[in-house]
Amino acid sequence: MGTAPSLPGHEAGEEGAAAEAALPGRRHLATAAHAALVAKAGERSSGERRRRGGGGGDTVWTRCWGGRCLCPDRRRCFLLMRRCCSDNVAALGSLGRRQVRLCIALMAINHFTVIGMAELFPLFASAPTGLRMQPQQIGAALTPLAVALCVWPFVFVRLERRHGPVATLRIGQLAFAMVNATMPLLVLLRDSPLLWVGLVAVGLCRGIGGNSSFPSLAILLNSMLDQHLGAMNGFAASVGSLVRAIAPVACGSLFSAASSISESPEVAQGLPFYLLVALLLCGLGMTAGLSRPGQPGSEQGAAPASAARAVRT
Repeated sequence: MGTAPSLPGHEAGEEGAAAEAALPGRRHLATAAHAALVAKAGERSSGERRRRGGGGGDTVWTRCWGGRCLCPDRRRCFLLMRRCCSDNVAALGSLGRRQVRLCIALMAINHFTVIGMAELFPLFASAPTGLRMQPQQIGAALTPLAVALCVWPFVFVRLERRHGPVATLRIGQLAFAMVNATMPLLVLLRDSPLLWVGLVAVGLCRGIGGNSSFPSLAILLNSMLDQHLGAMNGFAASVGSLVRAIAPVACGSLFSAASSISESPEVAQGLPFYLLVALLLCGLGMTAGLSRPGQPGSEQGAAPASAARAVRT
């Protein structure tokens, strides 16, 4: 008599039960995608190719929880993970340079200023205690800003090549400071035709400031780096995104609090603008610690200087 054929589903159930009994109480994740990613990271960091397979079968890299490693080769797995972590830490090693930290701090100040002005301008222009402008008038007042954003980059290229990125950065910060110092004073002209002269000047200065400061900071930051440019630029962008998220809340809340002052709301509404002016003056003082790429005391070598020339071209 022949043996009864076993069902495939029954065999799969027995194998699953045996596998669960072999690993009691252990939680782990071992997927082919994770194994490929970890092996690829190991090859990139160590510079040597790893052979898949061996006498005991294919090696499966396992990510474990609960404080217990389930990898077949624990020492190899530990060394690989340590290499990956050290590479990630080394990618941000350029933060040890003072000028790199200054560049990132200045980027944060500029991001805060730009988003703060974008938040405050329509609030101030439409407020009953502000300029009392209609929506279509606010849109028309932003036209000079668009013109400056389109035209000034052509002027910036010549200025940066002649005077360097530090000088153009200072031009941009001075333009922002003039905008924020002038905006509260426009209340005095809200019933005069000269109001539009002031609005045109404010819009042009905003475009000049943005197109001068941000490219200058990008040139300076990349000229100071000789490795891990992507990691440092990503870190700077992350800092800028964080500041951009904070700026509208901070400036809008301060403007709302200033507008609720019944004694003199016209004067109090200028406080957020003067806060931005103070921040920009601090940033302007910080530029004294920066040096033009290629100068002897700029903490930059030949490779970073060539990177700066590549960025400018």
